[in-house]
This record gives sequence, structure tokens and C-alpha cells, in this order.
Amino acid sequence: MMQKRYWTYNRLDDTKIAELMNCLGITRPVAKVLLNRKVESYEDAKKFLYPDIEQLYDPFLLKDMDKVVDRVKKAIENKEKICIYGDYDVDGVASISIMLKYFNSIDYPVDFYIPDRVEEGYGLNNGAIEEIANNGTKLIITVDCGISSVAGVDFANNLGIDIIITDHHECQNNLPDAYAIINPMQGDCTYPFDGLCGCGLALKLIQALTPEEVFKKSIYEYLDITAIATVADVVPLMDENRIIVKNGLDCITQSKNLGIRALLHISGLSDRELNTGHIAFGIAPRINAAGRIGVAHTGVELLTTADADEAVKLSESLNEENKYRQQIEKDIFNEAIDIIENDPKYADEKVLVVYNKNWHTGVIGIVASRIVERYYKPTIILGIEDDTAKGSARSISEFNLFESMDRCGDLFLKFGGHHQAAGLSIGVDNLEIFREQINIIAEEILTEEDLIPKIAYDDILQIESVDGRLINELERLEPFGMANPSPKFVTRSLFPVNMREVGSDGKHLKFKLQSGNYHIDCIGFGLGGFQKLIDGDDKVDLIFVPEYNIYNGNRNIQFNIKDIKITESLNHRVHPILKDYYKNFSMSTDCCEKNNATANSVFKIFKGCKSKLVKSKIETASAGNSLLILVNTLKQAYKLLSLLEYRENSGKVKISINYNEPESGMEEREIDVVINPIVDKIDYKRYNSIILYDMFYFAEQLITFVNKSNNEVTIFLYNNGDEKSNIFVLENIIPSRDQLIVIYKYLKGNNSHEVTFTFKELYKGIEQKYGLKINEKMLDNSLAVFSEGNLLTYKLKNNIYNVSMIEPICRVDLNKLKFVQYLERKKQRHNDFKNTWLQFVTGGKFDGFEK
Repeated sequence: MMQKRYWTYNRLDDTKIAELMNCLGITRPVAKVLLNRKVESYEDAKKFLYPDIEQLYDPFLLKDMDKVVDRVKKAIENKEKICIYGDYDVDGVASISIMLKYFNSIDYPVDFYIPDRVEEGYGLNNGAIEEIANNGTKLIITVDCGISSVAGVDFANNLGIDIIITDHHECQNNLPDAYAIINPMQGDCTYPFDGLCGCGLALKLIQALTPEEVFKKSIYEYLDITAIATVADVVPLMDENRIIVKNGLDCITQSKNLGIRALLHISGLSDRELNTGHIAFGIAPRINAAGRIGVAHTGVELLTTADADEAVKLSESLNEENKYRQQIEKDIFNEAIDIIENDPKYADEKVLVVYNKNWHTGVIGIVASRIVERYYKPTIILGIEDDTAKGSARSISEFNLFESMDRCGDLFLKFGGHHQAAGLSIGVDNLEIFREQINIIAEEILTEEDLIPKIAYDDILQIESVDGRLINELERLEPFGMANPSPKFVTRSLFPVNMREVGSDGKHLKFKLQSGNYHIDCIGFGLGGFQKLIDGDDKVDLIFVPEYNIYNGNRNIQFNIKDIKITESLNHRVHPILKDYYKNFSMSTDCCEKNNATANSVFKIFKGCKSKLVKSKIETASAGNSLLILVNTLKQAYKLLSLLEYRENSGKVKISINYNEPESGMEEREIDVVINPIVDKIDYKRYNSIILYDMFYFAEQLITFVNKSNNEVTIFLYNNGDEKSNIFVLENIIPSRDQLIVIYKYLKGNNSHEVTFTFKELYKGIEQKYGLKINEKMLDNSLAVFSEGNLLTYKLKNNIYNVSMIEPICRVDLNKLKFVQYLERKKQRHNDFKNTWLQFVTGGKFDGFEK
């Protein structure tokens, strides 16, 4: 499924670009990348490029931190039992693990508790608190949870247990009555950075509990685990998170943590130079598998064990659970797709609420993310057990999930989360009510444009300019992730060659980009579908990430392709109707008017961005406000259909696309598009607006059109260079002498006087033998030339050509053939019209016309 995506680009201040280039000694593209990350000064750049542990903020800037430190120290002095209560995902498991490591380092062991994902769900629950209380616990410290557990905290308070909440999720209107809350999302918390994950906040607590000079050394005992959690929880990799992950990646590579070393080994990463991708797709899923499918305690045990053999066994167990998780996830994903595709209501809904019985709640969050990737709509996936549904929600950047779901809060048994992810439980009876309400809210917030994914790029580059220096500078911007994505660039109008699908299921795409004699290797993960859309003659624009590909000790530059746009194509597979362009092409002007246009015909010429005007006309098209768009050339037809594609698929307007003339009746459509129009056959009075999208081929066509149409409702569109599209078509239908020789040689080379073939067979044969690409009109014109020259006779019936070759009795002078002369006159008449038209649109005169 090839998804339409908008490409976005920030126009930056040239002065600021130059300043960064000069003060940092970097290339222009890298300066643009930094500015796009809000790194605008030398001081900003120093912090960004050299994130140091010394740059971490004072933990006591967090609201309630002093109160928390006093309470923990009091508990230690009084030998009170402490329990760390955490979530079951990577962030929660990592948070518990570093808290256990801290308390063990001061010889004060503490307990921990992780609720069962399926049986207990997210956050504090009364059963767990009662069990913890029965163990004699007097202080519970939550990590990565608790901010929405109002009832749970009240229950603990009644049992005489103090609750300290450390959580990074959004705060609801009513906060729990906890002893203290550490959460930078609180409205009255003035901490400079609110993007830390749960484990990041646990690290801040450890920092606050540890003497400053001691923490400068002991932090490295926690950084590897905290970096894993920070990447896995998809928080912005800026500010303190950048410091944690940049330094933490080095710690992971050299980690003394036996559990991490075992994970690196089983993930095949032991000898790799690690990046955030290795954590996100290698290490984190295996830790997560414990809380999703098995018991989350396994992850904590792995990250805190001092036994190498136990670490190996635990990592192997998690690896197997991860494989099992992948299969369950695949099954639920496929079932969810079936439900969406078979319920027509989902096509019109902006938020997808999908539920089913017995879906494992441990993997539905991943499924929700994959559904968002597929449809680019906020998605909520729920598994039903008895009369309750538990779900995970994922969103798009344009839709604040937490705020929108909060408006439906009275329907939930429990809910919490943040801007783009949330969890909830809800009674089955309320599911359809919730589905309706959340979509009413989405209708208020989201436009159709919001539901088209965007991909931002940093600069436009020639492929020859991508060298080792640029990639080395870009690598200094790592680690990449949320808020600091891998720098992306656009390159334009290039030929992809040697294109092929790769991977076991052909999901990926491999090819080379060609610019003159320069070639570069490209890989496009998940872009295998483009192989069926792109032909060798197509030019493409691409968004790419430049990188090194290291294979067998060789280090070569390659482009990691993120998206492709076909900019110049004759490929009918992109827009199937275009396959018939040349078959339907008509050069005849016999019925056109030869005289000048009606005296003083006045019409509007719009020079500039065609898409803007066409979009505005489409938006206003309706049954009572019909629109006709005429387009003459193949390349311009491709651009127009690409522009119309989303509008038509959105179902907002009905569009009919035909060759030569519209189909009869306008009852069920608002827009008629006519490709290569025969201008005297169209009833222009039927339309409220008319757009001539590009230039006619001949003056007679324009004169007839102007005399028959209503000029007051007609707009002529023109962009510089439009005439090249007309020339391109004429050059492709009027065969040159060399092309005639090739086609004749191929026909004669069959060693038979009688030749029978379809166009497709001939096309393939000529291309393979001579490398010439022909079209139906070029073939028809060539056969007409050969026929007049007594070189052959032919008939076309039911799309099959029957050709009888004739042995020539004398040399044929092509220039004396009437049909060749006719074709040459057509080229000359087009050239004359083109020159006059270009003078007119740029301020000159055209007999009988006014602007």
C-alpha cells in the first residue's frame, strides 16, 4: 500500500545559516539541520554537539524533590520497608532496575512490584497495595506510573502507607493525594525540561539522593539502562534526554551490566557500533516481551543480576517470548485490518476504534502503532475480556490524544497517557458510544489535509555533493530519534536504474541513482511497491538519509530512501488511464476553425502555481457548479491526475476522466477531465468553470475552443516551460529517420513476409533488440510511412496487427512521401503556434485575442 505523503521544508534565514557555518566550520546542509532542530547559536551548538553529564539540571528544581529526599532518608533512618512500584513496559522495568541498583549500592535493599498487565492493568490497584501493606511496607515509590491513580493513593493513605509518585505522563484535573509528586508536567512545576521518561525521572531522584561528587562517578552505573528506556519510550531526544542517550550509548557498548551484555549478544549487536535504532528494534523489544507476554519481573531480574549464567538464560527466555509476541502481534494486526476493511464506517471516521474478543492486551499497543502507520489516523485497539475492554491508543501529531480522550473521560473505567499515546479500560457497553464521541471530537479538530502524513526534509542536494565529509558531520548530530530525526534531504529529477525488490517478501527496494556518469546505491525499506510503478525512463524525486553501508569490510556511501515521487513518467501503472494516451491521440484539425477567433475575444491567463488554482476550483465544485479541465499533453496529464488523486479518493468530489470528449451526462459527477480534447466535440455550455491546464498543439484548436466556449468562465494556465511537454509528445509520435529504420529492420528481420503481432509484443521486441521505446501512435505513423513507400501493407483488427512485407524495387526517398511531409507540416505549424502563444502570454499579441 503506497501512501501519499506531503513533503515539508522550512525556509531558513541565510544569515543564521552563514553564522553557524562560520563559527562551527560546517557545511551548509548541516547548518540547516541544526537550525531545524532549534540550534541557533554557537552556545546552543556546543551543548548539542558535546552533551556532557555536567550539563544535567539540578534535580531539586523539580517540584517536591526536597520533600521526597527527606522522606526517603527518614525511611532509611527508621528502617522502614520501601517498595518500588513500576509499570510493565521497558521504561517501568528500567526505572525499577536503576532504583534497585541505587538502594543496593547504599546497602538498603528494597522490594519492587510490577502489576500483571492482563490481570491488574496499568497503575496502582487496591489488591497490589494491600499485598504490599501486608509485607510491612510504609513507603511506596512509583516509577513511570501513578499520576492518574487517585483511588489507589487514597486506599494506600487509609492503610497508613505514604506514596511518592514519580511519573512523566500527562496530569489530569484531579491529582492523587500523594505524599509528594515528582512530575514536570504539573502546571506549577518550573523544571526546565518536561520531556524526561519515567526512568529519566528515577535517575533525577537518584541524583538528588546522592552527593554531587559521588554522583559524577556513580551515574555511569545507571546511564546504560536509562538510555535504553529513553529511546524505547520515544521521548524527544533533546536537552537532558540527549545527554543521557549520547553518553548512555557509549556505556552500553562497554557495559559491565551482565544482562545488557547478554541482550547485545542474543540480538547480534555485541560487535556493533550502537545507535538508537539498535536499541529501538533490537534490545527494547526483548525487554518489553516480558511485560507483554510473560512476567515483567524477568526484565528486572535480567538488568540487575550478578550471575552471568543467569543473564544468558534470562536473555534466551526473553528472546523466545519476543518471537511468540511477534506472531501474536501479526495475527491481531491482520484481524484488525479485516475488521477495518469490511466495515465501511471506518472509511469515513477520522479515529479508528477497533476491538475484538480475546485480543492479547500485551501487544495491542504495537498493533495500534502499525495501524496508524498504515492509515495515518489516530487508532485505539481494544481487547475484550468478559464485560470490559482494555486498550492502547496511538495518535498522529495533529491530534492530542490525551486531551481528546479526557473529554470522553466519564466513559472510562481508567485512562491515562500523553499527546500521542494512551491506555484505557472501558465497559463493553460504552465502546460504540466512545467510538462515536471521539470521532465527533476529531471532526472538530482534524481536517482532511491533517490525515495525510508529512515527511520533513532539511535541504535539497545534488547527489554528487554527498561525500564523506557531509556524512561524518551528520554523524556528529547523533543520537537520532524523536525531535532530532535523522537528517533527510531531497534530490530531484534523477533516473533510478537496476531497480529490484529485495527481502524474503519483496517488501524492500534496491536500486542505483544515475546522474550523468555518477551512480550511487540506494535502499528503500518498505518501499518495494515502487518497483511495480517505476519504469526505466521515469525521473524521480527522492527523500533520503545519506549513510555508510559497511559490508565485508568495505565502507561505501548509500542513500536510505524514505519516499519517492515520480516526476516525469510515461508509466501507465502510476495512473492506469494514461496507458491509452497515445492510442487516443489525435492530430487532426480538420473540423477546427481556420479563421481568427471572434473579434476581441478576452480570456484570463494565470501564470504561476497551477496546483493552487486547481485545488481552489476543485474545492468549490459541486453538482450545481460543474468544472471542466482540458489537458493536452502526457506529462501535464500526469501532473494533473497526481493533483486530483487525493481529492477523488477522499470521496468529496466525483471526477470523470476521459479522452477526446466527456462522457454523456453530468448527473453523478462535478468534475470532467478531458485528455487530448477534440475541441469541436465538447458542449462547453454545460460547465460553470473551465480550465485549460496546458497549451494546445495547434492554433486551430485554440481558435475553435475560444469561439465555442464561454471565455468569461475560462482560465488558461501557463507555467514557464509548458511548451516542452507538447514538444515531448510530438517527438514521441513523429518518428525520426533513425527510428523508422529501426522499426523497419525489426519487422523485416522476422524472415517472413507475413508478420502478426500485438503492440505489446512489438514494443517488447524492439526495446530488447534495439533499446528503442515506441508507442501506439509512433507505430501507426511509421506503418503509414512504410505503406505509402510500398514497403508493406497492414491491417489492424481487434488490437492485432497483420503486416505483409513487400520487397522494395527501388530506394525510397522518405522526404518525398506525402505522409512524411504531412508530419513535418504538423511539426512546423506547432512550432509557429508555440512561438506566437509564448509571445502572447508574455505580453505580446495574438490576432483576435485580448488578455
